[in-house]
Amino acid sequence: MPLQHKIVELMSKKYNTNITVMGNYESSNYTSILDNDNGTILVVSNSDQFSFKDQDRNLWLTVVESFHADGKQHFPKIGESYTVNNGVKYNFTTKEAIVDMAVKYFDKHRHNNA
Repeated sequence: MPLQHKIVELMSKKYNTNITVMGNYESSNYTSILDNDNGTILVVSNSDQFSFKDQDRNLWLTVVESFHADGKQHFPKIGESYTVNNGVKYNFTTKEAIVDMAVKYFDKHRHNNA
């Protein structure tokens, strides 16, 4: 299934009341789906920047050119990860892997498990 179709399907399902979908992937620059109970979230920005944060504050991101953390500039590659001083772990991966993680997580919260 193409990635865009997976995202549209994920954002359009009916979920239990603890899940909030914000934005519309096809017409918004910023779309997210959030588990209000534990903070797990998928964020899609500008259709090319993806992130998924789990309840343990682990964060998966698509690769960026560089980022600053703990006073240093980092140049991440797919498969690399960084843990910063506040304990958040940044894992760099593909947008397909991020969407697959989100689908697996949020499917457990579909309304009536339908």
